[in-house]
Amino acid sequence: MKIAFALFKYFPFGGLQKDMLAIAGACQDKGHELTIFCNEWQGEKPENLSLQILPVKARSNHKKNHLFIEAFLQALEKGDFDCVVGFNKMPGLDFYYAADTCFKTKLEKERPWFYRLLPRYRLFVDQEAAVFAPSAKTHILAIAERSIAEYQACYGTPRERFTLLPPGISPDRKKSADSIQRRRKMRALLKLADNDFALLFIGSGFRTKGLDRALLAMAALPEEIRHRTQFFIVGQDKKPAFEALAKQAGILSRVHFMGGRKDVPDFLVAADLLVHPAYRENTGTVLLEAAIAGLPVITTAVCGYAHYIEEFNCGVVLNEPYEQQAMDKALLQALQGKQRNTWQQNGLRLSETADIYSLASTAANIICQNAEHQHD
Repeated sequence: MKIAFALFKYFPFGGLQKDMLAIAGACQDKGHELTIFCNEWQGEKPENLSLQILPVKARSNHKKNHLFIEAFLQALEKGDFDCVVGFNKMPGLDFYYAADTCFKTKLEKERPWFYRLLPRYRLFVDQEAAVFAPSAKTHILAIAERSIAEYQACYGTPRERFTLLPPGISPDRKKSADSIQRRRKMRALLKLADNDFALLFIGSGFRTKGLDRALLAMAALPEEIRHRTQFFIVGQDKKPAFEALAKQAGILSRVHFMGGRKDVPDFLVAADLLVHPAYRENTGTVLLEAAIAGLPVITTAVCGYAHYIEEFNCGVVLNEPYEQQAMDKALLQALQGKQRNTWQQNGLRLSETADIYSLASTAANIICQNAEHQHD
């Protein structure tokens, strides 16, 4: 079978991008021919995958995305593909991998009414409606139950057009026999003393994932604890505003922007606490990555995977509406108390008992079965 994947932009360390590659590999393992179409590809190009860059240019991202969609639809007409899978919202898809929350709902909640009249937002809503309108044929591979309810409330999408996928956590995040040695080595590289606390933030969207909230909580710690605390931020994003916030709060010397990294598992075992007080988060893969590595978590209830942290008692889930004082208190209690050992053990129990690894294989099964059925 010939399967086409579409993605606006690939960059290393992006969660959506990693999921796309994992699903592509799982489809290939089933013997299918797969081509990835995108407008821009940053980083190494996969040797074992067919990649077609459709280089469109425009002054704005929304116009660039629109031109890419037009070019992609033209390429489909020439390619004779059995199945089309999109990782961004666009027309012409058999499957859409729903990593994003509902744009129209977000627009109505967070923007004044006149924003809906702007061409940029009109394009976004039209692209979303092409996937989720009741008359559309696209099947949606959802990764969070709450996003299904959100899309249904907004568009009236029939429930049978959704399939909820399990998480797709990489097993290499699990705590291993050499974790203690790796922790010692990584903490030495990071110049951490034995009695230092290492806070960890992971994510490429600093604002959306609540880095400002985490910095304020660190700044609110009592001086004795704050003096022993170092904060490591792993991810690609613009940092000046957050450096300014850390400087204003008097903690800049203890805040370290590490950029995108390939050694995330080593940071997970070296840290003492993952802080992820997100404003919005469809899933929150990093929550589960941390928990199964034995790293306790502080997060917010808006994260789609926060229920795992709550159910297995692997840390603290802050209720909505968010209150900074609650975050400050949770961080202080987590660093002062002994419950981190309990949270750590519960995370290891989660790693052995929950289905949190099979997203890519499950998605590939659904996509390939559809392609084979259409071919027959």
